[in-house]
Order: sequence, then structure tokens, then C-alpha cells
Amino acid sequence: MTPPQHIYLNGVLLDGRQETLSAQRLLQDNYVHAAVNTSAHSPLYLEKHLAYAAESYRKLYGTVPQFDTMQLREGIEALLDADRMPRLGNIVRIYLLPSQRSGDAVPDLLAMADHSTIYRGYELISIRPKAILTNYEIPFCGHRTAVSLTTSRYMQAFAERTGCHVALHCNRAERLISCGEYPVFLARDGALFTPPAETFPACTERDLMFRACSLAGIPITERNIAASEIPGADELMVFNHTGLQSLLSLGNYYFYNLLALRIEKVLRTITEEGLQA
Repeated sequence: MTPPQHIYLNGVLLDGRQETLSAQRLLQDNYVHAAVNTSAHSPLYLEKHLAYAAESYRKLYGTVPQFDTMQLREGIEALLDADRMPRLGNIVRIYLLPSQRSGDAVPDLLAMADHSTIYRGYELISIRPKAILTNYEIPFCGHRTAVSLTTSRYMQAFAERTGCHVALHCNRAERLISCGEYPVFLARDGALFTPPAETFPACTERDLMFRACSLAGIPITERNIAASEIPGADELMVFNHTGLQSLLSLGNYYFYNLLALRIEKVLRTITEEGLQA
């Protein structure tokens, strides 16, 4: 793992090339994490990301983390400035790591710049990727942990080895679940469908897709989606940490992007609202 230029650890900006222990912990320890999009170095929907991360940490570790949101917002801006990241869009990963201090239940909060995007916040739809369908189960489904992130990255690499770009996830019951850690949506006859919250729990990106569909006037329904329904879908979409992806194909099945183009028209509003959230 290449050391980052800088890290933000428990409220302090540090040289990541000298403070290597925290980066090493990402390879050895478990954690809860969030991927936060930014615009002009300002984090989008930071409070929402932190609320979901805190709830996962509470369920998995029994402690409710407390955050100084304003301090963290300023810390993320300082981190991206120090790394000389572009001012359009960047992804910052926030990790909640169980403390290694004896008797201390408060997690360490680590933030690192992950990568840049080529547009502001969530404003543009992605180039249409090809997908494959994978079947697997992971523990603590619905919580973003070291296990879920590692699994998602492995499946992404597997998709790329097959000439695709993303890996959709179905479970043993042959039901469509997600695209790694992010929600998936199937379009049919002008409406969208997504797995129910008890199958793929709520998260920031899921909330943003529901908000975007509301702004675009597109009905969305939560229900179980059998993998066998995919060939008959009009469109397949994913909303991840960089924004909306409208899938081009899955195997020999190709999809339209008509609803996705309607949603794209409201993504500027989603970004603007995120700066205030």
C-alpha cells in the first residue's frame, strides 16, 4: 500500500509518509468506512455519511461515535489542499477504526484522499459501463466494513478481468442485491425498482437516488428483484460514491438510458443540496 501524502487523524493533519501506522492498520484491522464526494474541496452530505457510519459502528462495536462535524469539514478541506487535489470533485474515505488504546471505546477517525473525479460533485452521469452478475454472500451485509470494501474491490477486479467495468451482486436466493457496497435500480415501463431496505439497508447513495427520482418525477418502488428479471429490464442503474451509472449491458442483454438522462438533469440540484447538508 503506497503511503498517502497526508492523512487527517483525530483532528490533526499529518504527513502520511511519516505517519505510516494508520495506513498499515487499514490492511490489518477491521473498520467502518464512508466514501464522501466533494465539490471545491467541500464534502457533500457529510452529516448523512457520518450518521450512517456511526449507526453501523454502534451495531457492530456497541459504541456511538461522536463527531465535530465542522472541524471534520475543515479538516477535509485542509487535507485536499495539502494534497493539491483538483477543485472539481474528489473522493475522501473516512475510516472509523477501533481504538488501540487500552480501555478507550472511542474510535480513531482517519480521513484520506482516495481519488479525483472529472466533474463537480454528482453532476454528470458516468460513461455507460458493462456489467457482470456475481453470486456471493458477505458477513454484516449492509454495513460498510473492511470486509465489504475488500470484497467489492475484488469483484471489481474480477469484472475488469472479464472485460467489464462493474460487478452486480445477487445472493443465494438469486435475488439482485447491489453493486458491491452501492444500491442498484431496475427500470421497467417508466418506473424504477430497488431491493427493499431489509435486503440492502439504507445508505447515503440510496437516499440521494430517491431524492433525484422525486425531483425528476420518476416513481420508485422497493421490492425483491429476481435475477431472472434482468433480461426484461429497460434500464439498470447504480448510484455510487461518484454518482449515477447507467449500465450499458449485462452479458448479451443491452439496456436503454432514457430515465437515467432524466435523472441526470437534476444531479446539479443534488450536488447543491449536498453542500448545505
